Amino acid sequence: MGYFLYRHCNNEEGQSLVEMALVLPFLLLILLGIVQFGFVFSGQIALSSAAREGARLAATGAANLVVRERVEDMLAASPLLSDVQVVIVPEGAKVFGGQVRIQVSAGCPVIMPLPVVLTDGVFSLSAEAVMRVENVAGGSENALQIV
Repeated sequence: MGYFLYRHCNNEEGQSLVEMALVLPFLLLILLGIVQFGFVFSGQIALSSAAREGARLAATGAANLVVRERVEDMLAASPLLSDVQVVIVPEGAKVFGGQVRIQVSAGCPVIMPLPVVLTDGVFSLSAEAVMRVENVAGGSENALQIV
């Protein structure tokens, strides 16, 4: 009789199922958090690289339209980014030796359940690059003249 009571009182057949049901949501949140971090990190690297490429192109004398198209083409290859915006300062003619600033911003989708409520479903990412103008296209009126 003692063996019969011991066997039925210590029945642990459903223990692992209950433990898994309790732990699985936390494991999934951690996994989704790691994936979300990867999405955001990848998007930030793409934005930084595109801003740097655009600033380099603008510093060598390219027109603002060409710079904007180049930056947007680079970011079109990244499917995780949406609503890309490119700002070039100064917008008009560049001055030799002056600075050109490229500001790029975009959104990255949220896959985590909690931040969707807090961020409207999109993380806002931005990057900026500043370089000194090395060449002025279209004439020498702004160029440094060496005598």
